[in-house]
Amino acid sequence: MYNNNFYTVVLLLGFLAAFGQQGTYVVKDSISREPLPYANIDFLNGYGIFSDENGKLITNKDLPEKIKISYVGYHPKVVFLKEVRGTDIFLKSSTKVLEEMKIVAAKEDLKKREEFVTKPFLHGNMDQMYWSSIGQQIAFYIPHEKRKSELKSVVIPLIVKDIHQGLTEVSFEDEPYGTMVKFEFVSNDNGLPGEKLFDYTKVFVIYSAELTNKVEVKFEEKLPIPEKGFFLQMTVVGKTDTQGKYISELPYSVADYRNQGKKIMKIILPNYPLVESPNGTPTFFRNLFAVSQKWRQIEKPMVFKKDKEYPLYNIGIGYTISGYD
Repeated sequence: MYNNNFYTVVLLLGFLAAFGQQGTYVVKDSISREPLPYANIDFLNGYGIFSDENGKLITNKDLPEKIKISYVGYHPKVVFLKEVRGTDIFLKSSTKVLEEMKIVAAKEDLKKREEFVTKPFLHGNMDQMYWSSIGQQIAFYIPHEKRKSELKSVVIPLIVKDIHQGLTEVSFEDEPYGTMVKFEFVSNDNGLPGEKLFDYTKVFVIYSAELTNKVEVKFEEKLPIPEKGFFLQMTVVGKTDTQGKYISELPYSVADYRNQGKKIMKIILPNYPLVESPNGTPTFFRNLFAVSQKWRQIEKPMVFKKDKEYPLYNIGIGYTISGYD
């Protein structure tokens, strides 16, 4: 006969065993051993997440055993988690060296530079709206409009609406959070986003509790715009707490559908107002974890009618450059 204490011990051991299925790994540079923050963790099934600011990846039973890890400037690596010895996963740097932003002063640069402002397109029409998901990338074209142009800041237009538009009782107003986005600059490859240009990345958090119809992002570095222009690439990393600390979570929820678990993509802030092309800034999008990495234009708003034809859309960001007439 077993007593109640025995069953308590068995249940506790079972819980510890289940908890022990979790593992913590750290994505690092193979030479410097420095962690790689916000590395791409591809589940190879159309979904993925990111490591945190310290390169940490926490696994559990919901993660696949086989993943692909990538980071700009490094060779991607397919990893079988059961075969990882220890906690570190190393990526090797690629031979391509990103251009450092070294500014050589010319005589013209000694003159006072002028600022030129392009205003954003703002509206609150939900019928012309696009929204965000984890791993989503949006690329905005920034032209070389003035001599020796440098980008100083951008203004991202937003629509301040509940993220699920009445599809759920949970609102970001009741449970405020931040959305972490990552900004990088890529080349203009025949009108499409190309390779990363500079060894520069800016991480920015958009807080739901502070939402207005636009958010300004300033860049601390001098960002020279090439003659062909470049693309500002914005990647949606995921949610943060109200202090801006990244929360690693699965990019989907699981719903019961015909007695089977169906993955449903999580929609998060922010929402963007759309404008009909060619108005606005030439805009392209893709999902970092999708099988196809082809950039596409926005063909319809997120809430659309099946029998209605739609034009191509852009998002009309604003931006400030400095340069000379």
